[in-house]
Amino acid sequence: MKSTLTTILLIYIIFCLLLFVLQRKFIYFPQPSAAVRGITEISFTTDGVQLSGWVVNEGQPKALIYYGGNAERIENNIAFFEAVLSNYSVYLIPYRGYGNSTGTPSEAYLYHDALYIFDRVKVNHEQISLMGRSLGSGVATYVAVNRQVEKLLLVTPFDSIVNVAKNIYWMFPVSLLLQDKFQSINRAKNITAQTYIFIAENDRVIPRARSERLKAQFTEQLIDSVLVSGADHNDISLYPEYIAGVKRALQSY
Repeated sequence: MKSTLTTILLIYIIFCLLLFVLQRKFIYFPQPSAAVRGITEISFTTDGVQLSGWVVNEGQPKALIYYGGNAERIENNIAFFEAVLSNYSVYLIPYRGYGNSTGTPSEAYLYHDALYIFDRVKVNHEQISLMGRSLGSGVATYVAVNRQVEKLLLVTPFDSIVNVAKNIYWMFPVSLLLQDKFQSINRAKNITAQTYIFIAENDRVIPRARSERLKAQFTEQLIDSVLVSGADHNDISLYPEYIAGVKRALQSY
């Protein structure tokens, strides 16, 4: 019996070590960029890393910076933003390690790069709004508490990566193991931007409870919350409720 328990404990420790060492493989799923034609390309260089992406509807006085999900090709949103937000210049800049951007992603690097890009975009626009989807919602909340942001749109957001991981790896001490925690829940009350939240009713990636818990931390800055009926994590942007909600949020004053 003692030998069996020792073996079980050893296996458990090995799994914990593997989860610790490989954790960023479970958070970040970089995708190469697809071919894009007819859209202005833009790049930023910081700390020797080149961040390369696109600007949709270039030259508008207002700007929107979009932060994508962990396995998202953000250039797939170009047609959506051309059609829905023609009065905004929309910046789609893949995270380091994603698309044509160099480097390796981490929470600290994503935050650093997001602030760097924000400061350079701000020079050319009278106001900036942010839109973060899934993983990108964690980046967006960080920028929103560190810069002056007009509007904040959070799509399929979570309270923290730690809590999302706990739902999956409940048998492991993920709070101790995770390095990249993306604790949006600790920032919500300090966000002053007009905030809009979009939740997928049947989200199988970010449990609805994680989105609702984040939502509950907002007070008067939460302008609207849209529960998109029938939507899942990856197809929420195809639903008319979502499209109408984005238009309503960014075309209101």
